[in-house]
Amino acid sequence: MNIIEGSYINAGKKNLYVKILGEGFPAVVIEPAWGGLSSEWQEIQYELSKHTTVITYDRAGYGESPKGELQRDGKHIATELYTMLSNTNIREPYIFVGHSAGGLYVQLYVKMFPMDVAGIILVDSITADNEEFDKLDVQTYQSTVSFPARMANIRKLLEIDKEQFSAQILPLLQNLYNGMADDIKQQLIAYQTEQDFYQTLIDEYDASFETYKQLKEIKMLPNFPLKVLCRDYKVMLDISKQIGIPEEEARAVEELWLKQSKNLLNLSSNSEFYLVSDSSHSIHQTRPDAVIKAVVDMVEKVRG
Repeated sequence: MNIIEGSYINAGKKNLYVKILGEGFPAVVIEPAWGGLSSEWQEIQYELSKHTTVITYDRAGYGESPKGELQRDGKHIATELYTMLSNTNIREPYIFVGHSAGGLYVQLYVKMFPMDVAGIILVDSITADNEEFDKLDVQTYQSTVSFPARMANIRKLLEIDKEQFSAQILPLLQNLYNGMADDIKQQLIAYQTEQDFYQTLIDEYDASFETYKQLKEIKMLPNFPLKVLCRDYKVMLDISKQIGIPEEEARAVEELWLKQSKNLLNLSSNSEFYLVSDSSHSIHQTRPDAVIKAVVDMVEKVRG
């Protein structure tokens, strides 16, 4: 098996950190969430590399990749990904896997560079209508765990000095990654105790409103194989209860999430929807087997 780990590949103005495992066609490209890192996908990448070539990378400003100079909207991110993939010498078309906000960037990539795409798997993906969540009348949710609330908290953290920041963020990360393999856990914590990491997250979030517009402006709907993986409604209600979100609010949020997830099926006439039991929003961590199966099935389908 051909293994290339830890390469830096040109993506335009910067070289991005890229990890390539396995061999075979079609190659699978994984796009993480806001604040997501290639390290999170290490075990899934290894398993998938038994079947085909798998490419993970850190977007500009995350993990091992240097901070980007361009605005962090979807078109710039998709263009950087296109340039990086063009410089890998791994031939297109690719299967793209996008998690959460990574799904936004994959959706835009597909519309911008359709000839590069063999298939797409959206893993609990955000949609171009994500702003509808900000309009829900769910006061506790809006003030505590909505995207605007979380970003406001991060902005406040970025105002304190580095030592205080690490002291506040480290216990949260230790708890978040409790139970994860030690080597991956240590990588994630090392990256996510850096303030620059969170500034990149803020930059991507702030540019997301432009990304939504970009997605809506390109009407083209290529007929590629599409799988939409959606989190377990009941699991999310339990999580919401644990963090103090009233049940009626949690239900309103989850009903809208399910509706938007199903709307993603309209991206292709060749689409399938999967409600992944026992999964949270981080399906790749709570049900990695479901992600692996979806990808392997699509690889086999594309190969014919």
